[in-house]
Amino acid sequence: MIKTRLAALRRLLKKQGLDALLVTLPANRRYLSGFAPDDGQWGESSGCLLISQNAALLLTDFRYELSAKAQAPYFETLIYTQGLAPLMNVIAPELGLKTLGYESEAMLDMWHSRLEQHMPGVEMMPTLGLVSKLRVQKKTAEIKALADSLALMETVLDQTLAGELIGRREREVALSIARAVEDAGAEGVSFPPLVASGPNGAEPHAESGERVIERGDVIVFDVGAKLNGYCSDISRTVVAGGLEAADERFAKVYGTTLAAKNKAYQEIMPGMIGDEADAIARAVIDQAGFGSRFGHSLGHGVGLATHEDPRVGPRADDILEPGMVFTIEPGIYLPGWGGVRLEDMVLLTDQGCMRLGSLDRFYDLP
Repeated sequence: MIKTRLAALRRLLKKQGLDALLVTLPANRRYLSGFAPDDGQWGESSGCLLISQNAALLLTDFRYELSAKAQAPYFETLIYTQGLAPLMNVIAPELGLKTLGYESEAMLDMWHSRLEQHMPGVEMMPTLGLVSKLRVQKKTAEIKALADSLALMETVLDQTLAGELIGRREREVALSIARAVEDAGAEGVSFPPLVASGPNGAEPHAESGERVIERGDVIVFDVGAKLNGYCSDISRTVVAGGLEAADERFAKVYGTTLAAKNKAYQEIMPGMIGDEADAIARAVIDQAGFGSRFGHSLGHGVGLATHEDPRVGPRADDILEPGMVFTIEPGIYLPGWGGVRLEDMVLLTDQGCMRLGSLDRFYDLP
């Protein structure tokens, strides 16, 4: 699998007129080599890949020497002791590099300047989405990995929703989800669990806080796990105390959101543009009078990263093709009241969308 991915990338490099590519985005490193560590925080790096037509090098520091050699057997591991730039000063002439592509979305200006200073005569050329083009259509093993990650997350979410929520703090519930995900065998959560109750649900990416959940609260759950490198992402919205505790506004907001999700699921087909797919769900919400309160995209790709190509939104020009995995997640958010978001991961096939998960937890409204 790694050999196939490297061959595909080398074909792209040849088309782009690049002697080599420096890969710094963690998800791309893992996809091309198997090297799994993430970067600790902004400005830190656990290493990079240097790939040319004849070389596959993993450049890292002493902290990752053993894991690099174990996880990336198709790569030659080189350890730098004085930073990446001085090592590239040695490697570039050995490989005869004249043009070096780099991932513009994952290259700090500070790193770029240092590399240029240490590689006179090498033209550094920005690339955007070069490896993402390879990652966007998932192979059979990747689809299974995504489905397994989602199944684990659905089990944890189902158990959470079956338990008592009233009287618990949002943060407490979120932490219990994160612990349960790890206990179930995942590497961890793919992003911090979102538990937003009552008026907090009006912010699509609210942080789980100290608010105590009360009977009748509408609660938005947005959660994901990372298993064997692959992420999952799912949202459900419930009423604390059950549907009988909901106020009179809930049925219309929830019903509209569910109808938008179902219509998009039924009608998105291969060959559509991302903005066309988004428009299917957006039209339902517009017609119900909530158009201004659906302010984010309908969905996004999921894979080694929680958010990746394809984009499915009002300004997206991605062509949707079989083998792509993405979310369908319409939402309505009303300040002072709360919000509803319903999200599933789907695989696009020749016939249309296929849900990767099986958790319903949807209200059957009259």
